[in-house]
This record gives sequence, C-alpha cells and structure tokens, in this order.
Amino acid sequence: MTPKNASPDSASRSRELHLSLDSASRSLTRNVVPPERAQAWLRDADLFLVQTGGPIPWLGRGLHGHVATFARWGGEPFVLETRPGGGRAVPLDAFLRRNPSRVDVFRPNPDGRWPEYRPEKCVAFLRRALSARYGWRGVCSAALARLPFVRLLWRDDYFNDGDVSTQYKPKTFFEIATDFLTPTCERERLDEIWRFDRELQRRASLHCAEARALADRYAGVDPVPWLNDRFVEPADLARSPFYRYQFTFAPFPKRRD
Repeated sequence: MTPKNASPDSASRSRELHLSLDSASRSLTRNVVPPERAQAWLRDADLFLVQTGGPIPWLGRGLHGHVATFARWGGEPFVLETRPGGGRAVPLDAFLRRNPSRVDVFRPNPDGRWPEYRPEKCVAFLRRALSARYGWRGVCSAALARLPFVRLLWRDDYFNDGDVSTQYKPKTFFEIATDFLTPTCERERLDEIWRFDRELQRRASLHCAEARALADRYAGVDPVPWLNDRFVEPADLARSPFYRYQFTFAPFPKRRD
C-alpha cells in the first residue's frame, strides 16, 4: 500500500520495483514441460544442467552436478556429454529417461547481448571433444581448492589462466605460413579445426563443466570470466548471466506393455 504523503514519482518507482521483483520471481519458478512439447523449443548449444545430488552440488553451493549440451546431429536430437567413461553423444530420449525430471534447460545468450557468440562453434568443439578423456585432474583440483589454506599454495595465474588463452599470443608457424593466402571460408574452417585440436591435445582430458566453458569461450564468450576452465563447476554455469533458465523436462510417461 502506498503512503498518503508519497509523491507520484516515488509511487511509480515503487510499482516498477514491485513489477521487476515479480518478473524476477517468475523467472526463477520451475517450469516443467513435457518432453514432446519441449523438443520443438530446443536450439543447438542449449545447456542441460542435471540435478544429481551428491558432493558436487554441495561443494558448488548449487543444485546441479552434471553438464551436457543439446545438438541436432543429422536432424536427430542428441545430447553431448563428458562422463567418467569418456565423451559420448546420447539420443535425447535415452538421456531424459536416465535423468527423469532432473534436467534443467538454460539458453546461452538469450537476448543477443553477445553478438560475437556463435553456437555452431560451441557444438563443433564439443563434437571433437568427445574423444577426450574424463578430467579427473580438474575435478580433484576444484575440490582441493576449497580446502582451508590449500589455495594459498597456488599462484593466482593458476586459477586465471583460462582467460590468458583468449589474449594475444605470438603467431605459430602454421599461422605465419598461411598469412599470404587469401582468407576463405575453407581456410577459416581449417584454422578453427587446427586450434581446436591443438587445445584438446594440450588439455588431454576434460570434465563436463570444463568442456562446456571451453567450448563457449571458443564460440566467442567466456561464460565465467577470470576463472580457469578447470575450476568451473555446474553451479558456476547456472549462476552465469550468459545463460538463462528456460524450463525443466517432465518425466516421460511410463511405457505400457
């Protein structure tokens, strides 16, 4: 209720604040959608965050413990993910049946605030990253970094070097040798593949959140600035302003024999 002595400007500001709080609360409400309807809303590079329970969500102070990415492969809906057994592409139906009512969908760059972002590059990197081993080293490093006084033993650049790779670097021999060539789409594609493979060989292994953060960075935007990709957790991606919650998959109806 607005006080009697309040000015019209203050009353309008209070109404605007109330409306903004209402819209914010609505955006945080869990929107459960049947899989049959939700598949038409999905786009390539949509972020899947899975509510797994266990130590990872607890350490990350969030709800999610696993990260995956939606992509259409040959027109069919697939989910690209990195698990302890290695990277794999799983049909969407099989992925949802394995995680009933626990998959939250987040959209990268929903309002186009980052025009330099290219979702097709994110998907291309994750497809090539399916051959990488699971990054147990990154999981252990993220866990050790939360222990008291352990972080003091590491240098700051060990945590921040995920952003250093986006800064200027001296040209490689391959880049110098191809500078005289006329830029073409084919040359740009080969250069991207060269950079992807070189980064994957350097990393050798990736965990699920690290793979997604690295893929988005190659697509043009670092979703968690000033944090090494190795230390990115699912809760960091859920809190990033680069993503926005869309809906949660409802469980599939039980099959009738």
